[in-house]
Amino acid sequence: MDLISPHIPLSIIASLTFYPLLFVTLWKKQWIRTILPPRADPQKHYHLCNKIVASAHSTIMALTGTYLLMSVDWTKNDITTYKSSLTPFLVGLELGYLTQDTAFEFYQRAVFGVGSNLILFHHVAVIMGSVYYLYALTLTNPGPYFIGMLSLMNLSTPILHLRWALQSRGRTFFNSRLKRVVDTALLVSYFWSRIIGNWWMSVAIGAKLGVAWYEVPFHIAMKFTITSTTIFIMNLIWWLVLIKQWIGSAQAFYLGGPLKAPAALSSMPSSASRSGVRSPVKRTRHLRDTNSNNSTP
Repeated sequence: MDLISPHIPLSIIASLTFYPLLFVTLWKKQWIRTILPPRADPQKHYHLCNKIVASAHSTIMALTGTYLLMSVDWTKNDITTYKSSLTPFLVGLELGYLTQDTAFEFYQRAVFGVGSNLILFHHVAVIMGSVYYLYALTLTNPGPYFIGMLSLMNLSTPILHLRWALQSRGRTFFNSRLKRVVDTALLVSYFWSRIIGNWWMSVAIGAKLGVAWYEVPFHIAMKFTITSTTIFIMNLIWWLVLIKQWIGSAQAFYLGGPLKAPAALSSMPSSASRSGVRSPVKRTRHLRDTNSNNSTP
């Protein structure tokens, strides 16, 4: 597959160009800083800009995936062989975004000393899957229906990042009913887009093969069984984490009195962090805060 192959979509180049430019533009805008507390450190500002970019990408993916699913009569077109230019577009967009976001992940590790190993693993795994898909396009045109369904998994991501931005404001948000609304919206959207959506793909494959949805893993290639099962298990684990967070938050709010914001959110940066030098304790606390609140794929 060479560089002029029609199976390498221009959306890869577009995403590798647009998303970094969007990040730089947001970084330079003063009004972006007003979303965070007045004395928020550069790392928080970096995360906010990155999460706005991620939310923009997720919205584009979800809307395009929805259009792909809604614009085709799947009762008349095969879910695995129907040709659509949107399938390589979506894969290329995702590949380009994850490639530049992986670079940003390494950058924040070098500059701020923080990062999420789970997010890094997620990005590398999806990048490898996207590259394989684009290679497979040289042989056939697999799975437009499933590319659309996978794109819908992005529906919950903007809500996740909205919650992070609101949590960054500190105690006021934690003690508000708005947090209950946002947490519930995240829980529901995650369930429908990642749990039900994943299950529905098995239903669709089962209908095509003439078997029940739970028999599908035994009737498809092992590589697809491993991939789909891994995605489902990871999504299920994270949904259970969200349920635990939702229950604990609701119990504390309605039964246990005002909630306290996490230390990393409620405390102001120390003079060491403002000067660009972090102590090991400070670095550990920021890493824990980054991983615990915002590493849902």
